[in-house]
Amino acid sequence: MATRVKIAVQMKGKDIPGWPCINYDYDKELARVMTPIIARNPDIDFDIFKYTSLDMAKADYEEDLKKYDGVLVLLMTNWLKIDEFYINQSKEGLPTIVADVPYCGSGSMLEKTSPLVRNGGFPVPMVSSFNYNDVAEAAALFGVIKKMKEAKILVVKNEVQKKAQEAASAIWGCEFINKTSKDLMEKYNSIPDEKALPLAEKWETEAAEVREPTKADILQGAKLYYAMKQMMAECGADAVTIDCLELSYNDIYGESCHMYPCLAYYQMANDGEIGVCEADINSTISSMITLYLTKRPGYVSDPVIDTSSDRIIYSHCVACRKVYGKDDPRTCQYYLRSHAEDKKGASVQVIFPAGEALTTVQISNTEGWASIHSSKSCGNSTGENGCRSKLDATCNAENILTNWMPQWHRVTVFGDYRKEMKNLFKMKGYTIIEEDK
Repeated sequence: MATRVKIAVQMKGKDIPGWPCINYDYDKELARVMTPIIARNPDIDFDIFKYTSLDMAKADYEEDLKKYDGVLVLLMTNWLKIDEFYINQSKEGLPTIVADVPYCGSGSMLEKTSPLVRNGGFPVPMVSSFNYNDVAEAAALFGVIKKMKEAKILVVKNEVQKKAQEAASAIWGCEFINKTSKDLMEKYNSIPDEKALPLAEKWETEAAEVREPTKADILQGAKLYYAMKQMMAECGADAVTIDCLELSYNDIYGESCHMYPCLAYYQMANDGEIGVCEADINSTISSMITLYLTKRPGYVSDPVIDTSSDRIIYSHCVACRKVYGKDDPRTCQYYLRSHAEDKKGASVQVIFPAGEALTTVQISNTEGWASIHSSKSCGNSTGENGCRSKLDATCNAENILTNWMPQWHRVTVFGDYRKEMKNLFKMKGYTIIEEDK
């Protein structure tokens, strides 16, 4: 079901003086505001309501709760307190964003709205920009929230992470489906080699070089891909995360298989899908919101900080060659490698582009915080230590080291999405930690 958002326009009636001016052409400016909003969000249905009094908005609210996934309040005049009404409902009612149309509702935004949101701790992003694309980007958050609320996540682990899953569901509304290594192995063993072989050969052909893995290792990765995809299809999952290290290190898969899902996740990321390492619930949620918000894959990594050069190295054995999104023709070179820590199985080493803005996030659903920092890609580290893919980036290394929140994994996306991520975290009530400040 499409996301449905209410546009509540605060405006003056005819012949009433005040900002922006008497008998302002609201329809003309509203059309200018809505054009980029609709263009940026083709999967969201917007219904526009023009309110000249607070009572009009209050009268519709009970029905709004049944019909809409959020409300975008456009301040096109001052002092009617329509924005204050929606803000005060936001913690329990409709997700809310308030946008000032400059010179129209600026008095209300600065004198009333901003202090109310700040002092009340309300989960309401605010926008005040002559560039209406900024309003359009904010409106996209409603779609992310709706997708997460409807999402199903497949977790393959022999013990259910009840606390982590309940915390994530409480915040986002998503559902978890738990399966075991036995379930995965049954599905894996049902996949004939003939089905998986073309994908394995495709990976080999497209790679710059195949180093450690044997053809059997790569074929295992392709069979695991089809096993995972079948499991996801059967339970209607939108994302999958597997307890890969535990299952492989301890031979829980059975038959001495060291079947890392690195290549399977690599293929999923290239296709605009989500697979995440180590049955990590927080990183799975972070990866999902990253893809839904940016349409680009999140790169889950174990970072390493170097204060001597103001660098951070995002290191992992799962990466994606389509870092700009599945529909962008640009791709990265990659090598087929063994999994780094035990030199078994098959994974990828992606050579990432330099000179690109990066945004890195992580959340803790159980503790209620979200971290974020920015960096700029500057190349790739090599060597045998750590994981295979090693994205180098310049950053404020001392601050990140000092302010690091207590998880190792981080999720990095190519592009500057800091503002959008912060607004999303605000709407979901996280305490936001800016690690590089």
